[in-house]
Amino acid sequence: MSAFRAAIAFAVLSLSVSDIHFPKDMRTDVQFPPIVKRSDSGLPDGHLRPLGYQKKPEGRVKEYQELLAPREFWEQHVQHRVPLVYRQAVVKAPAFLKWQTDEYIREKYGDLDVLIEKKVESRGAQPQRMSLNDFLDSYEYEDWYVVSLLPDPMREEMMVPRSLLCGTFRQHILESNLWISAGGTSSVLHYDADHNLHCLLSGRKDFIMIHPKYADQLDLVEKKKFSGSGYSTMNMDMINVFTNPHISKIPWTWATLRPGDCVFIPSGYFHQVRSYGRSVAGTIMWSPLPEFDDSDCASTDIDQYTPLSQVNMMWTYKKGDKIFGLLDQKKKGSVSMEEIRNMDVEVLKNVARHLDDPHGPVKDHDHTHDEL
Repeated sequence: MSAFRAAIAFAVLSLSVSDIHFPKDMRTDVQFPPIVKRSDSGLPDGHLRPLGYQKKPEGRVKEYQELLAPREFWEQHVQHRVPLVYRQAVVKAPAFLKWQTDEYIREKYGDLDVLIEKKVESRGAQPQRMSLNDFLDSYEYEDWYVVSLLPDPMREEMMVPRSLLCGTFRQHILESNLWISAGGTSSVLHYDADHNLHCLLSGRKDFIMIHPKYADQLDLVEKKKFSGSGYSTMNMDMINVFTNPHISKIPWTWATLRPGDCVFIPSGYFHQVRSYGRSVAGTIMWSPLPEFDDSDCASTDIDQYTPLSQVNMMWTYKKGDKIFGLLDQKKKGSVSMEEIRNMDVEVLKNVARHLDDPHGPVKDHDHTHDEL
């Protein structure tokens, strides 16, 4: 009988433990860049350690206390694809103060849907759709983070830094994204097709930056053919220096963002990101065009506060997007071209009916896009 009781007790205990979720480590006092020490074990420096332990950095990403004008930004950084950090660039945005608490986000935006992914980034994973309320209920315990187009209602409380407020930059803004996480998150080493200004509102983020000329030494996989974006297959938490010997010689620079700071990540520039604490960030992405036309800058007051809602974007997310909801039959938050090609004809007819406005168009509508 005692053995039977022990088995029952073990089963109950196992069930209880499996349902217990522990809060994430919310500390932000992490050593970065890491202290690189010579190995006395005979193994290569930084073997089976996170990226950054294999070689000391060359230095910090160039920092500015004041934001550059658009022409300066183009000539000194964007044209030559040189990263930069702006300190305290978005402190005037209402989001900088108001988004510091989950309560405010829950009260004002809790019914909005966003896309979530698993905390240790896997480029093969499919994002899932969830309301902000549901996400905020569990994100301090679950391995989730929000990575989603910034919903239109939230754009009113985000600002556009002066460097992007005229000329080619403003005319070719593609999208704005929202990032929310708790505890430590880690990205793969990757590059994007578009220029990116990543602005932190809460928490801390550490960036490792590597020049594109080292692409052939980074075990890269293109995300999709001709997409202009891709990532390294190396394990960022345990770099195998024997199978990736070049990593010990590749120079890198670094940046740490605190609330209010922004980092410019040029198109094609490799970056790996780790975030700590309760992290909330917004990004603005724009096309990497070869020329900069600032003919409208003389008539634009770039020092006037401008919310993100006043800037036209190619991709936006509008609450209750009926078209996407019709296409996303599995409610997984993304739709591939292959799925559309294989879609039932009745579903496509229903989409067509919603696209056909019986009263005719009265204005140009923003193109909506719900996937990063």
